[in-house]
Amino acid sequence: MKKYFKRSLNRRLSLISIVVFIPMFCLAVILMVSLMKASHAYSEITHSVSYANQYVKDFKERIDYSMYLAVIGNMGMEELGNEEKTVNGIVTVNPYEYISEMEQACDHMAEVATVNINKNQIQRLKSSLKSLRKCVGTLEAGIKGNQKYEENKAYLDENINNLTTLIQTGIQDYIYTETTHLDEIKEHLDAKNANTLAVSIGIFAVTIFLSLILTNLAARSVTRPIKKLCKQTSRVAEGDFTVKAKVEAGDEIAMLTESFNDMTKEIGRLVEDIKQKQQNLHITEMKLLQAQINPHFLYNTLDAIVWLAEEKKNSEVVSMVTALSDFFRTTLSEGQDQIKIREERSHIESYLKIQRFRYQDIMEYEIKMDSKIDDYWIPKLTLQPFVENALYHGIKNKRGMGRICITGKLEGERILFSVEDNGIGMEEEQFVHLQKELEDPKTADMKAGFGIVNVAQRLNYYYGNQSKIIFESEKNKGTIVKIIIGIKKIEPFS
Repeated sequence: MKKYFKRSLNRRLSLISIVVFIPMFCLAVILMVSLMKASHAYSEITHSVSYANQYVKDFKERIDYSMYLAVIGNMGMEELGNEEKTVNGIVTVNPYEYISEMEQACDHMAEVATVNINKNQIQRLKSSLKSLRKCVGTLEAGIKGNQKYEENKAYLDENINNLTTLIQTGIQDYIYTETTHLDEIKEHLDAKNANTLAVSIGIFAVTIFLSLILTNLAARSVTRPIKKLCKQTSRVAEGDFTVKAKVEAGDEIAMLTESFNDMTKEIGRLVEDIKQKQQNLHITEMKLLQAQINPHFLYNTLDAIVWLAEEKKNSEVVSMVTALSDFFRTTLSEGQDQIKIREERSHIESYLKIQRFRYQDIMEYEIKMDSKIDDYWIPKLTLQPFVENALYHGIKNKRGMGRICITGKLEGERILFSVEDNGIGMEEEQFVHLQKELEDPKTADMKAGFGIVNVAQRLNYYYGNQSKIIFESEKNKGTIVKIIIGIKKIEPFS
């Protein structure tokens, strides 16, 4: 029966030599279809570049000039006129309508983009357009509120003109990326057209000639190892990544077998890595949740409230309960991991108000943040761990009155925060260890110290190389922490 099965298989394989030209013809068709698809991709890139080019110049020019006319003419947006050509040839637009048109254009550019990175670029453009719409509304409110011309003009220059420049640059980057991809496709097509023709003709001729001779010889040497390999593949599909196929020859099947063994080993390693990462992620999420609500802080605060109530200090009770409510409102923030800087400031202020009740004899504080950074998003609980560290490890152990100063300001394309205290400072060994942990937060020991290292890890995740934490400390004189992040106006994750 086995001999019959083998002979039948050999006869079936022998038929390949007769009908080999059919799959080869199909191969040629497939290659042609592949070339047509590549040509279609070439056409799509051309379309996306041409479409984006329409907005490279006109958008910034029209918005900037229309808003300038609104400022110098003290006009509302509806008075600007729409699609009216001025003396210098620039067309005026209603900013709100034109921004909406640009948002629709961004959606289309995202659909026709041929490079994945450009889809992310479009999302950044849409975020900038949202900011631009908000700035236009602010400027319009200033005009209608009879705000001084100089103030409106300064706001136009510092906000709207900068945003339109940012949007224009974003569109130019989109075009550049698409154009670069176009060059790659062109080179690929040129090479593929030449190689495909030569290789197809050669393979077609050689295959027909050799298939008549080699089919019968190869049948037995191919089918047996393939069957064994199929059995091993079934075991891998069932989740057993320890299987290893034996290499019995030195031909292509042997190469396939070696590749199968390497692939199985790599898949097993990746599965273990994924399990480990999931476990680490779970630990991180749990620790973050625990860090957000410190039970000792809550208990101590409630004890203080009870004491104030017993002393019938009603105004202090109301103030402290209000601060505690504001503190936990920001801490929970409906599960969001990112909040606006103004909310982070409110969170810190609530925390310090509560601590002020407990440590009023040894602590005073000051918060100075530029209002320009209020609407930027940052990871929740970015500053609070440093403030808490300054209180418990700096001020609390100091004799006499201690002071904590928190500042925030915009410096170019970065936001700089600082938390400064005049506490006891740090020992050199402690300072060196902390700096080492912060140099590479990705590999820091999560179990060793969660608060500050966790902030460093989250900043590294969101901002990469654009974030930095710098400690400056001197024993018995105090500590300064500088937190530097890049500008990133994004919607928060829930």
